[in-house]
Amino acid sequence: MRAPPALARLVPDHARAVRAVMVETGGWGGIAHYTWNLCAALAGAGVEVSLLTNRQWELGHLTCRFGVDRCFAGDVGYLRNVKALRERLARSRPDVVHVQSLLSTRLDALLWPLIRRRVPVVMTVHNVRTHERNRWDDWTLWRCIAAADAVVVHTRRAADVARRRLPAGARIECIHHGDAGFLQGGGRPDRLGARARLGLPSHAKIVLAFGAIRPYKGLHGVIAALAELRRRHSDAWLVIAGPLLVGSEDEYRSAIRRAAVDDAVVFRPRYVPAEEVPAYFAAADVAVFNYRDITDSGSLRLACDMATPVVATAVGSFREFLTDGVTARLVEPHDAQALVAALGAVLADPENAARMAQAAHALAASAWSWAESAKATARLYETIARGEA
Repeated sequence: MRAPPALARLVPDHARAVRAVMVETGGWGGIAHYTWNLCAALAGAGVEVSLLTNRQWELGHLTCRFGVDRCFAGDVGYLRNVKALRERLARSRPDVVHVQSLLSTRLDALLWPLIRRRVPVVMTVHNVRTHERNRWDDWTLWRCIAAADAVVVHTRRAADVARRRLPAGARIECIHHGDAGFLQGGGRPDRLGARARLGLPSHAKIVLAFGAIRPYKGLHGVIAALAELRRRHSDAWLVIAGPLLVGSEDEYRSAIRRAAVDDAVVFRPRYVPAEEVPAYFAAADVAVFNYRDITDSGSLRLACDMATPVVATAVGSFREFLTDGVTARLVEPHDAQALVAALGAVLADPENAARMAQAAHALAASAWSWAESAKATARLYETIARGEA
């Protein structure tokens, strides 16, 4: 007996692989990198996965085991992007759609309930709140997320937030974030070679602040800490690398001048292409994450995976998977003296810093496996496609 046509769309044929469409709308940055690694691992696990991404996708140079359709664009308007999405879903008839990033936080709450009428939807929540804590945007974000059949988070703290924000009975799956994946493909560059490639001083002790520049990351505190740090380590330098998403370049250059560290700061407020990322972590003596609050950080995970010593604030999920003095140095947020002391200790004792970095790398290698993430994700797809959400 055959299932009715409407029901047949929700019942996967177990003689074939589950068909999944991955939606990642930006095409660049940490979520794009995460999505590529997950798609590759899912393909390796037997899922028939295809990726819908942006025309400006930065990873076109990588060899893929999955299909890629660059169908979204930032300059064509919301409705044309919606049309592109719906046309491709109608053609491919997947068993499940997995959303990594939205077309519009404010408008997608209307879109995804319509999509869900035809195909089950999974959403990964990379950020449980908007970075700038805009209440309206937070509300619309969770309206979008509530449209999904299942929600994936990466940490216990994110799961706690999701349980508070979603209706009772919502399906929330905690599936860990994988490691650096394809970014490790060329191996870790040697420090001097990395510094030469990036035009950084070979003699300096480099503190790296890597990733998108936003107020919650506490960069002003890091700049102020550098002045005090240089009284203990005159060869300490700060490298800031990442796109400036909030604030102005003048704001940060003024802070650097006020701290009188102009000659010891390399400020590069631009997006770092994927092929340059390993060099920045290899060039650094320590990576600093002076965040006010966070549920997860791809940049911090990169530092751990690439065996770069870490100094971070004891906030959010950082406390969940890092141990002070074992895998990183953790300090309380807003404690300027503790931040300086921790950075100074790492620079003063490179052997102990290397031991912590290797312990963090071992954690990444053992706990942050893409193969295990893909298995858990594939199991979720199968149950969702069978209507067991």
